[in-house]
Amino acid sequence: MSTYEAQRPIHRVRCDVGGCGAEFEPTGDWYPRDGHLARQAAAKAGWDVPPPRGKGSRSPYDFCPDHARR
Repeated sequence: MSTYEAQRPIHRVRCDVGGCGAEFEPTGDWYPRDGHLARQAAAKAGWDVPPPRGKGSRSPYDFCPDHARR
């Protein structure tokens, strides 16, 4: 008997600007499995995502590098 991963949860970050279909999918073993880690990887890649805690964390919008507001 062998074990394999039949389905892997993948988290992606999508740009919230209307009409923009940009998505970010992090690479690596752990980043796609956790939503918080996927958002951290997107922030490192230049995406404008709110921080997990602290000032600005309640913003519900994510922006791709083309539409970043910071």
